[in-house]
Order: sequence, then C-alpha cells, then structure tokens
Amino acid sequence: MKKVLALIIGLAMLLSIAACNKKVEVPSKKDAKAAVEEEYDMKFKLDSEDISKDEKEAEWVFVSKDGTLEVTVTWNAKNPKEFEFDSKDIEPDITETDETEPTETETSETTTEATTTTTSATTSASSSADSSATGTTSLPNVEGGIIRFDDMCFYVNGKKYVLGKTTLQEMIDDGVPFDEDDLGDAGNNLKANYQSNGFDIRIDEWYKATVYVLNYSDEGKPMSECVINEIRFNPKDPQTIVTFDFPQDMTMDDLVKLAGEPNNEVSHYDSETSDSYSDTYKYSTESTKYYGGSYYEFRFYNSKLSDITLSWMP
Repeated sequence: MKKVLALIIGLAMLLSIAACNKKVEVPSKKDAKAAVEEEYDMKFKLDSEDISKDEKEAEWVFVSKDGTLEVTVTWNAKNPKEFEFDSKDIEPDITETDETEPTETETSETTTEATTTTTSATTSASSSADSSATGTTSLPNVEGGIIRFDDMCFYVNGKKYVLGKTTLQEMIDDGVPFDEDDLGDAGNNLKANYQSNGFDIRIDEWYKATVYVLNYSDEGKPMSECVINEIRFNPKDPQTIVTFDFPQDMTMDDLVKLAGEPNNEVSHYDSETSDSYSDTYKYSTESTKYYGGSYYEFRFYNSKLSDITLSWMP
C-alpha cells in the first residue's frame, strides 16, 4: 500500500531525479523532525504510517520548504539510533499549464476494507452565493481578509463548504458532481490519522477540483463520515462551479492586497530550458495535533494564478 503522504507532491508537481539514501545518527525517534530539518531544511506534514501499537517502527514523509525535495524517514526499534533518509528531488512542472488535458494527481491508496453504513448529515454551511464567491476579477470585500484559518471555505454551485467541518457525506447528499469511480470509495474505511486519496469534483470531462478527507480520530471510520480537509484546484478556464472567497484570476499584487504578505518566504522558480517561471505564496499556521499545520497556497505560473491549495489540520 502506498503511503498516504505521497499526496504532498500535489497537482502540478512532477517527480524527477531519484536522489540519495543516507543515514543520520539521532538519539531517538522523537528527534526525527529535528534531524530532517537540520539535514534538509524540511517541514513535516503528517505521519505517512501510524506508529504501531508496540512502537517498533514508524515512517514519516517531509517536503522541503521550497517544494523541491521530498524525504521519507523510516525508524525501526532494531536500530533506534538511526533513521533511514530516502530523498527525491521534486521539480515543479511549469510546462503543462496550457495543456487541454490536465495531469492526474498522484494519490495514495488507503485501506481496502469496505463498510456499508454511512452517516447522512445535514450541512450547516450557508447556501447564499455573493460576489465574493464568483471568481471574477473584482476584488471581493471579505471582512478580515481572505486568509481565515477558522473558516477555510470553498463553494460548489454557490453552496459554501468549510474545511474541517463539512463531511464528504454532506457534499454527496448535496449532489456535488463527484467522479463516479471516486464515489465508489466513499464507504471504505480510513485509518486513524490518515488522509484519503482524492475525490474529484467534475467541472467538465477533463477539468476538475480535487478534495481530500482526513480521519484525525483515534479509530478507523468510513471516508464518507470524515471531514474534508483539503482542496486543490488549477484555475484556467472561466467557470462558476467551484469558487472561493477570492477571484481565480487575481494577480500576485491582488493577492497581497487581499491577504497581506505571506508568513512564509515566497518561493521563486526559473526554468532552465525556457523563459517560464513560477512563484508560490503560502500562508500557514501551526497545528495543535500534528507537525505542520493549515495553509493557503497560491502558485503563479508566469505571473498567472495556476494552482490553489487550501489544507486544514486540527
């Protein structure tokens, strides 16, 4: 089974060169985060495999702050003072923004045990859609700015959904146009402290937004009962199905006007083979449960907004 945090590579990222394996001496497994950050300048998002009950082995996945390197850290009680670091270079894919058919997101497989009982919940999200959710070029009047970690929201057909509050079942009950093949996994069990594979919201045959659910409870449960914790979207064509509290064609200057300067360093990438470039703006806050935390991330390709990610962690 693939480890769930392969998802951190995300849309518009391409795995390229396989890099090195190296061992780093550390006193205990509790020092994994510090060791990785010191060696690679990495940020830890979430356990890719829940630590076993007897705590004899564990595995984590990290991604570098500039998004160019992914590292898997493996710990085993047989060698408690060593962590195996398996690193991979990640090169931003800046050549396929204008492709007709988008590249499928690499997602992980989760548990395969299926359940037949799901819980239907009624949504408490507002059904009103105003100018702040139209995705137009006019800057929305959002009180307190667009970065709101207690109200990380998006809209489908004008209806509001909030990360960390809305369940997958609520969206299914509302008739959100999910890919039929993905819906077949909605009743599958998701392990504790796991993020799911993606559920595609179809805008047309090739155009989509992708949401993920998170089980941050202490036991497994059906994905349909888990909360939506992440949405990824590549705005390129005018549409009104999936919208946000900010315009999808905003510039980098517009973003700073709406959200202020990011609290993470802006990551700039220049292509070595063309005049293309990209800039990534990230606004984040720390989690109280996991390393890393919630964030808004906006990637601009040649100064045009090309990738939007909203990710929530408790």
